[in-house]
Amino acid sequence: MNRVVVTGLGTVNPIGNSVPEFADSLKSGRSGFGPITKFPVEAFSVKNAYEIKYVRQAKSKASALDPFVQYILIATEEAVRDSGLPWRTLDPYRIGISISSSKGGLTTIEKYFERFQKNHSALVAALCYASLPPNIAAQWVAKKFLVNGPAICYVAACATGLTAIIEGARMVADGRVDCCYAGAGDASITQLLVAGYWQMGVLSADQLRPFDRNRSGFGLGEGAGIVVLESLDHAKARGAKIYGEIIGFAYGTDIYSITRFDPDGGALSRTLTKLLDTAKLTAGDIDYAHLHGTGTQDGDLYEAREAEKIFKENKINYSAIKSLTGHMLGASGACEFIGALLSMRDGFIPPVSSCENLDPECKINLVRKSALQKKINTAILHNLGFGGHIASVALRKL
Repeated sequence: MNRVVVTGLGTVNPIGNSVPEFADSLKSGRSGFGPITKFPVEAFSVKNAYEIKYVRQAKSKASALDPFVQYILIATEEAVRDSGLPWRTLDPYRIGISISSSKGGLTTIEKYFERFQKNHSALVAALCYASLPPNIAAQWVAKKFLVNGPAICYVAACATGLTAIIEGARMVADGRVDCCYAGAGDASITQLLVAGYWQMGVLSADQLRPFDRNRSGFGLGEGAGIVVLESLDHAKARGAKIYGEIIGFAYGTDIYSITRFDPDGGALSRTLTKLLDTAKLTAGDIDYAHLHGTGTQDGDLYEAREAEKIFKENKINYSAIKSLTGHMLGASGACEFIGALLSMRDGFIPPVSSCENLDPECKINLVRKSALQKKINTAILHNLGFGGHIASVALRKL
């Protein structure tokens, strides 16, 4: 099996239109929370979200595509440029793609719905399809970067981004490809989702406050995170810089409820135990753990209790950057993966700055008011998705 390393990072999200901007915002604890501008909000109880403030255009002619596709193209361009990968000279059949979205083109659905009701046009249907399915962004990336290798698309709700990276790493590890573009994007600040999540009782009218005693749910974010994965040998042969190595991963499932995890089922703690086993680590080896941290009452308490089953004796430092970016749904895990690598590179743990009063029931060593300067050699992160999905990854600095 090949060792898998990360050589390129790219993102666009509510606190950064590039990786350097993202890193600066994580260090300063800057939040992307603000008024919704994408549609009139007078009829909505939720009037704020975590929008991308300015979006540079992808170099490809993608302005007509759904925002989730545009975000993915922008992030991929930055990741490939950052990696220095000479993709034009590589065998296109030895490059893979593992890029997805948890929702696909919801903006496109809202844009064309009324138009299609008035005129059942094949052109409108074609325009929708070019921006609608979660897998369509992979096709646009393949077209842009002349990829002919395997392209896969996994949808796992809020664990989509991390799952995409894991499955991309597996392609590299088993030798199907030498390198892979992996990650996810979502553009979910739409009328449909704002109304739907509000009715489900998981959306907050206030900021997303992970692990705060006054937390009231999550706020929607948007964006994309893409990484370039390579075998260690391939990266070394071309003298690439390396952000870190993926040394283990684990999946889990909880069948308790679509939106909640069984508080007594132990699905997350079992998954984290498996993660440590596959990575050949002990709890004491971990310098930093990034939590899912959506700011829901049940979710945060469950996650804190499950994590402490594994790490309570080790005083591990925790963080959760949804407090800054909002919940980007399928894109969250990919951007959080990039954030963990930036923490390893620059020696810091970003603060959960919106958590003013830590819930005493969440007995975790949470970094809150300001970033913690700390050398990080090994980090883990996980995501929990509606439907019971769990994905987790372990990273090591080389």
